[in-house]
Amino acid sequence: MPDGGMSRRGFVEAMGAAGLAEALGAAADPAARRASASGGGTIAWAADRVFDGESVLTAHAVLLTGAEVTGVRSTHKVPPHVPVQYEPGTTILPGLVDAHVHHMQWEAPLFLAYGVTTIRDVGNDLSWILARRAEASAALCPTILCTGPLLDGPTPIHPLVARASADLEAAVAAVRETAQAGVDAIKLYCGLLVEWLPAMAREARSHGLRTSMHCQGTGVLAAANAGVGEFHHLDGVLTDVWPDRPAGWLEVWGDSELATTRDAQRRFADRIAEAAMAATPTLAYWHSQWRIRAADHSPEAEAPGVPPEMLAWQGLAAIDPDLADRWRRAREAAEGFLRLLHERGVPILAGSDVPCGAQTPGLSLWREMCMLARVSMSPVQALRAGTSALGTLLGRPKLGRLQGGSPADLVIVRGDPTRGIPESPEVVAVVRGGAAHRPTDLLAEAQRLSASVTEDPWSAQFRAHAGGGPAEP
Repeated sequence: MPDGGMSRRGFVEAMGAAGLAEALGAAADPAARRASASGGGTIAWAADRVFDGESVLTAHAVLLTGAEVTGVRSTHKVPPHVPVQYEPGTTILPGLVDAHVHHMQWEAPLFLAYGVTTIRDVGNDLSWILARRAEASAALCPTILCTGPLLDGPTPIHPLVARASADLEAAVAAVRETAQAGVDAIKLYCGLLVEWLPAMAREARSHGLRTSMHCQGTGVLAAANAGVGEFHHLDGVLTDVWPDRPAGWLEVWGDSELATTRDAQRRFADRIAEAAMAATPTLAYWHSQWRIRAADHSPEAEAPGVPPEMLAWQGLAAIDPDLADRWRRAREAAEGFLRLLHERGVPILAGSDVPCGAQTPGLSLWREMCMLARVSMSPVQALRAGTSALGTLLGRPKLGRLQGGSPADLVIVRGDPTRGIPESPEVVAVVRGGAAHRPTDLLAEAQRLSASVTEDPWSAQFRAHAGGGPAEP
């Protein structure tokens, strides 16, 4: 016990917000941030509850030593010499993981401000994203996992962030050379020929990498049969369940005739479960496509922190109440289909597709988890989708979890998201690599970085698309 006979729990509560304020005050100094992350001292972060990436613990603290979690213990078992930072009325979560991002530098502090400490970039210029991944640990930036460029067919939709292949030999070489560059996984895109997919997936496996795909051109089942392990946006589902559907893209899910495919959707969901495929539906993107066409859309209010250039490229569309309503119905139909996948145990990952749809980095992942919680998921299951699910899929058991040996990444939020996930959380503090940050400081840094919006590969790609409205993600 500490001096005076007070219980450790009582000692923690007596510290209250003062201990937290002291930690965050030190975090305002960059030198202090670096020292706290690299030093050998242990610190404990406590809250009313801790979600460790799998389950909810009460009266527990997360112990950090430098940039690593060294344990999660009951507060009364925290050694007396270890300083404790505690904020009443809060929950500690692992740093969130956004499983579908196209990274731009202005996004990084915004991700952190909303508690996202790891992002998976699923399509970018190879050299550029590898350089950003290498420098992320020393910057105000989430950890970056990346797939390199979109591996596409002869005529890529997004040529500035893709690698084109004219034939099977070139497609397999693209996988091999991207893998050899050191990426974390392989992303296949919708212009590939279906007969190329088995060889490309085999090549990726030979390098120990999983493949995922934007299946618009091939259908999801062909990708699954080829050995692709994950599909994005639910793209390609309608190719399999509604082959004579009307022309269009994801908005076709909003057509009333989709109801006639319900039995086909169930059979499809059975086959996806049998194939052990994962889904990253990016419902937040579907939501954005409804909102940017709605008569009451307010870009600045609905996308706080997004630079004006991004709003112009991706956040504005002709007001069209009928098309907006079609997208809204499409999103609702997609949520219904996800219930079928979830009921069958198909892994579902939370990904936002930032910056497409001019969504706010970080905040959009909370919206994604909130919508997933409507898909017959409990709030805890939706939190898993936004924390530990990607690590499970990639064989990285420490990612998105709070346990010994995990990265010292966590977020403290007001209230109890394990009972109800808010679309707009009150983030009290974020710890990235052992260093604590105030959200207000991170938002200020995001404002400063917003001028860099024109400097990244995706900005050049968005400018190239600007004449045709929002690009497909």
